[in-house]
Amino acid sequence: MTDLLSDLASKPQRETSGSDAASRFDYQKNWAFCRMVRKHIADESYLIAFEYHDDVLFLSPADDPTSAEFFQVKTSSASKARTMASITTRPKEKASIVGKMFSNFDGICSSHDVRVVLVSNNAFEFADKELCAKDLDEKFRKKLLEKLKNEIPGFDEKRLEKLHFLVTGVSLEAMQSFLEGEAMALFCHKFGEDHGLNIRTWIRLIQGEITRRNNHPSDTIATQDELIEKKCIGKSLVEGTLNHIHAKTRKTVNVATISSHLTAAGWAMADLIRFEKKLPEASTDFYNPLNGEVKGIADKMRAIVFDESGLAIDLNNFLDECVEMAMKDDTVGNIYKHKDYLRALGALVYYDAI
Repeated sequence: MTDLLSDLASKPQRETSGSDAASRFDYQKNWAFCRMVRKHIADESYLIAFEYHDDVLFLSPADDPTSAEFFQVKTSSASKARTMASITTRPKEKASIVGKMFSNFDGICSSHDVRVVLVSNNAFEFADKELCAKDLDEKFRKKLLEKLKNEIPGFDEKRLEKLHFLVTGVSLEAMQSFLEGEAMALFCHKFGEDHGLNIRTWIRLIQGEITRRNNHPSDTIATQDELIEKKCIGKSLVEGTLNHIHAKTRKTVNVATISSHLTAAGWAMADLIRFEKKLPEASTDFYNPLNGEVKGIADKMRAIVFDESGLAIDLNNFLDECVEMAMKDDTVGNIYKHKDYLRALGALVYYDAI
């Protein structure tokens, strides 16, 4: 048997539509987040990759995966059931939704435990809960099989055992609240009912990691190490963030004091507003133990907080130096090269250092 991670890393990416709609992407990542939380509560071993061969890919166990679940997530604001025709139609003779999903078996189906799952926020006309395609009512099973035989050469009924349908029952508007409820269950399970921890801070941290992995170009992944590092979130990573957020007591930045000083230094009101708007984003990155890029930037900033005599330099001058340093540094990603963000990050570093 060949190695599943190596097979996935070497398998060419099929053409996908991507996550063009913000609401679709938010739902997709938050649904996967919820599923991950349930697996964590159940103490399962897992890896999750985003926008890699499909919308979401769950692998298990984490150390040496032998099974893969490819999820395609479809959403609709309408309450009308999703029809069989909508998932089997081939627009302009291109692949249908289910036809594309079966392309995930190319090259790896014979060697590994693989299944594909079509997820919908509203019911299908043939299923209102999780259901395997082989267990569909005869009318729908025959129609599905006929369509797939016409689309995929050599397709047989046995392969329907690998296709599953899943209905979330959670609307587009309710998914964020649903996620917060799932996260609350995890925190209570791990830390007890009276944990007193900021669940939303942790949610934003993990959502940020999901977004970063989702946005990393899948076609640049060449090895299984790159796959794990660049595209996956796993049980150990999640456990690390939970332990970190439980152990670390954050220092509360006195924004009023900082703003007062910067006003006296001649900052315009517009600059102060943009600076304060960037503080939450910079704070999430700064306190994220997984964000090595921001840690590297912060370490460089920390090195210039104090002058040769060991005294902290003026905050306003320090922030200017931080911006200048980062803008000239080729190792700093362009996503972080924004003056207001760098100023906010610099303020956090300064406050932490002194």
